[in-house]
Amino acid sequence: MRSQQSPSTSPTLLRNARAGNDQAWNELVRIYGPLVIRWTRQYQIAAVDADDITQNVFITVSKNLVHFGQSPGEHTFRGWLWSVTRTRILDHLRAKKRLPESMSQEQLAEQLGFEELSQDERLTENHDEDLQVVVRAAMELIQQDFSDKTWNAFYRTVALGDSPSEVGRDLKMTAAAVCMCRARVLKRLRETIDEV
Repeated sequence: MRSQQSPSTSPTLLRNARAGNDQAWNELVRIYGPLVIRWTRQYQIAAVDADDITQNVFITVSKNLVHFGQSPGEHTFRGWLWSVTRTRILDHLRAKKRLPESMSQEQLAEQLGFEELSQDERLTENHDEDLQVVVRAAMELIQQDFSDKTWNAFYRTVALGDSPSEVGRDLKMTAAAVCMCRARVLKRLRETIDEV
């Protein structure tokens, strides 16, 4: 188990990453990296190039994270991350000569279909899918911090829909203990992705 000082148990993973906490930064990348790759791959970009774009996105994020959230009315972190990703996708396509250098950022975005929806509409439209990617990554990140029995109690009751009494019988626990395990993992999962 992690200590209470763990950045992912803090209500603000971004604040810890912004403060230069390496563990918080690594968790941020592990949680949001799959989302950036998913966004990139939606534009028929090869997997190896999607990895490069993702790396460039997080380089940009690391340089600018201290400024994120400083302006009133600024985007959510996911919205800001999409803006950075969109720019890096366009930069990549320009560099690969798949798009003309002379086109403006807006023309490039329109040609790729980026302007079909506003940023808020795009993020709302894909919210459930994006959230699934983030939740999966967060679950992989936190699973190591729980015993197999606790994780199984959580997974079976939440993901598989098994009843606490059925899971308790199989794991030789009371139904109340199963519910407590589920609650502990869910609390940690919520804390890990609270910035979404």
